[in-house]
Amino acid sequence: SVIFRARDIALDAGCSEICPPDLLAAIAETSPELFKKADLRRVHTLSRHSSSRESTGAADIFDRTKDAPLDENSRRALRLAEELALELGAPTIGTIHILSGILRVDSDLARALNEAGLDEEDIKALSSDDRDGPDAQAFEQKPSRPNRAPRSRSGIGYDLHRLAEGRKLLIGGIELPYEKGSVGHSDGDVLSHALCDALLGAAGLGDIGTHFPDTDPRWKGASSQRFLEYTRGLLEERGLRITHVDAIVICERPKLGPHFPAMRGTLARSLGITLEQINLKAKTNEGTGDIGRGEAIAAYAIATLEL
Repeated sequence: SVIFRARDIALDAGCSEICPPDLLAAIAETSPELFKKADLRRVHTLSRHSSSRESTGAADIFDRTKDAPLDENSRRALRLAEELALELGAPTIGTIHILSGILRVDSDLARALNEAGLDEEDIKALSSDDRDGPDAQAFEQKPSRPNRAPRSRSGIGYDLHRLAEGRKLLIGGIELPYEKGSVGHSDGDVLSHALCDALLGAAGLGDIGTHFPDTDPRWKGASSQRFLEYTRGLLEERGLRITHVDAIVICERPKLGPHFPAMRGTLARSLGITLEQINLKAKTNEGTGDIGRGEAIAAYAIATLEL
């Protein structure tokens, strides 16, 4: 309910993203009892939008069909909220945890809250000891973290591109020296495209053609790492975490193994995960078909997400 209310607050203010001040304003509205030690009037004042916030324009303010995604700081705040909930053994992420996350990512709001009479120690005390607030049910039982049962989801991806002379060969965000390259509307990165499809599939968000259609001139020649970064944002907004990706690239030439470390590094940065969470393999097509004749390149991928 906090995030939905924050979305409405952002849209009412004509802003295109949900920022920490929106989350704070939503918490102040929905759980005023959390601020019993603070001057609530000052909390409402400091949680208002500044004039420098990006606006969608007055015509869009009351359009409830528009989406207002979480900005990067808000996504970080929710990740920190989840970590705190896990640390405390809470089975759900409560409003108190979100408030703590906001304080950790936005120093201006933390300072202002402190001046209003609420500091980080108060939040910690509420997180650990409050049994009477709206999140009391979350603390009735405190299972240890190993007993938590995360929900996993998997998706598969596949992509194939023709190879032609005069094109760059980009695989996994790395340009490889070769006389041919992938033909495609974007950069033709077969591995990144397959990974993107696998991630979108695991999240139930369609496929790469839905989000980056080849009929849209914006994506002509675009880096596929932008696709992965955009997809990562969609997952984070929905509280989905990438736990592992595995992929096979199929081509006759060039040899891909020596380039895998660089590919994994680039993909890890785009996806916000570690090298250990990415596995890459290469296969040939034993000289058969378009791939075997060196006329095409393909990739399969599987991604596992955790909620």
